[in-house]
Amino acid sequence: MKQNSIKDLLGCLPKALLWNFVIGAAALLISIFLGGPKIYIDLQTAVIVFCAMLLPYIAITWWSILALSKNSAVGILVTDGPYSYSRNPMYAAIIFILNPALGILFRSWLLFFAAIPIYFIWRQFVRAEEDGPLIEKFGAVHSEYMKTTPRFFPNLRKINPILFYSSAGILIFLISFISLNSSSLYLRWVIFETHAEITYDKPSDTLTPTPSQFFPLPDNSAPIEPETNRANYSANADTIIIGKLGIRAPLIWATGESQKQLNDALNQGVILYPGSAVPGQNGEVVLSGHSSVFPWVKTQYGQVFTLLDKLAPGDIVSIVYNHKQYDYRMTGQEILNPNQVKISDTTRPVLKMTTCWPIGTSAKRLVVYGELIQ
Repeated sequence: MKQNSIKDLLGCLPKALLWNFVIGAAALLISIFLGGPKIYIDLQTAVIVFCAMLLPYIAITWWSILALSKNSAVGILVTDGPYSYSRNPMYAAIIFILNPALGILFRSWLLFFAAIPIYFIWRQFVRAEEDGPLIEKFGAVHSEYMKTTPRFFPNLRKINPILFYSSAGILIFLISFISLNSSSLYLRWVIFETHAEITYDKPSDTLTPTPSQFFPLPDNSAPIEPETNRANYSANADTIIIGKLGIRAPLIWATGESQKQLNDALNQGVILYPGSAVPGQNGEVVLSGHSSVFPWVKTQYGQVFTLLDKLAPGDIVSIVYNHKQYDYRMTGQEILNPNQVKISDTTRPVLKMTTCWPIGTSAKRLVVYGELIQ
């Protein structure tokens, strides 16, 4: 095959793929060097999401190849199949599906968002090396095709107005939701790890994804006692300590059960719910904390229980109450409706921690259970 024939067949694909690789590799290397920002999910979840995204990428690619193969022999402009929605569907699949999928697989936010500069690279190469030859070859037919068919993004309004407005509504909702819950979402999905590894994949006793300074105690608080010296006495004020999540926050008594009184107490730390047992007594100790708050709520404890679901059976939560430390081993968790969360009448010394769920809503309650071991 002649060199010109190969160039006509491949177009800008070799150069664009090369720069796609260079930008992606640079983003991944920077992410490794800086220790992040990494996507805070476990490897198994990352692989599942990657495979789920790989399926539409493969489908679009093969659909495009079949459309091209049917018309290549007769030398006409391909405008059917995926090419009726996008002038470059295979390129679009690489940019907006494969690249983000690789970002999730490597759990790198930099690689995930590298799709943005990569998009402009592909756009520049296509405009410089493919549009001109195609116009020269197909003339007015291709010029009209360019006017009616987008380069990468399908025209959803043309495909289906309901699909277009539904997608626009979802996009507006997502932007609003992310803006209102940015602090909690950042805490849940972004992590920096300076050892070139994500510690979320390790056993719970080595996991420290969140620095404790996110939830500081007052300046006059004593330092946390070492785990090897959990005597009954503690110099700390009333405090909850969750080493796995890097949480150390004041334990607050709510002045009442009205929503305003509860919210006022929640803004000061983790509340001991009215009517529950207190640490050291038989019965259920019920604690509650924020998982997310609106940006205009002034509190440093708005995300204190954002990562509560990361606790697994066997993890330890310590409560300092009345200058004595009580340690609870987690036994499980569940998601309930708000009216299902009640103080039980058990006589066993157990712990229940609750927070609003999912993040940014109050539709459900995440409930984590533990039992006293010391």
